[in-house]
Amino acid sequence: MSRPSIYDRISAKREAQQQAARLATLEVAASVPVPLPEPEPEPAALQDVASGFTFGGFNLQFPVGFRFRDIQTTLEHEGEPVTLTVRRRDVRSRQPLEHLFEAAIQALRELNPELRLIRLRDCHLAGSAAKALDFHFNAGHEPRHGRLVGALVPVEGCDAPQWLDISCVIDPTIPGLSLWLAEFDRMLDGLALR
Repeated sequence: MSRPSIYDRISAKREAQQQAARLATLEVAASVPVPLPEPEPEPAALQDVASGFTFGGFNLQFPVGFRFRDIQTTLEHEGEPVTLTVRRRDVRSRQPLEHLFEAAIQALRELNPELRLIRLRDCHLAGSAAKALDFHFNAGHEPRHGRLVGALVPVEGCDAPQWLDISCVIDPTIPGLSLWLAEFDRMLDGLALR
């Protein structure tokens, strides 16, 4: 009677241990509840109401019938400047998001011919499907980093959506602005909560 070699016994023992580990993993996986997918956010609609803004505690309210189309402002974050731009446009029927976002990128290229695209991704803006773009350019000899987020958003009481894009530009070499893009994303996430 021949006895298996030591290598065959070691191999058989290792295979038995691996099989036992696989069975234990399957038992643990079966006992863990499957997480439910997060529901898609409800799109928030633009409203045809009087526009305004709050500045240092003062509320500047425009008369009914006036609405912002372009806003460009310089914010101060931790003592450093951040340029913020918001644009709202009527769109022709059935213009796709991709086409409108490409037009927004083209408008950026016209302002900054040396614009370098870093990352393009899908996201949400006020609960609507959106596109986001990170980009670099130079303002003179100074580097700038920007983020553009654009979406087709519904308008309350209207069948046609409107184009809404929001962008920010910072000097990426300033340490005080190192967390600004995360703040910007949180600010945009808050649009759907209002």
